[in-house]
Amino acid sequence: MDVFCGIDWAEGHHDVAIIGHTGKLLAKCRINDDLDGYQLLLDLLAEHGDNAESPIPVAIETSRGLLVATLRTGPR
Repeated sequence: MDVFCGIDWAEGHHDVAIIGHTGKLLAKCRINDDLDGYQLLLDLLAEHGDNAESPIPVAIETSRGLLVATLRTGPR
């Protein structure tokens, strides 16, 4: 199953949506802009199949910052 992730970036928190290839919402959550929030995001991605061989594409409205750097580290 193809899965995609969209992140609405904000200063203190980020809203995350995991969407299936048909457009069905599979999961959503709000994460804090801190280590615990980033770990929650990585766990959510892994729960939906994110791995080194098949990473889940992520769309986010910024190209820099700690959240982007965390996502670039790849699946754990």
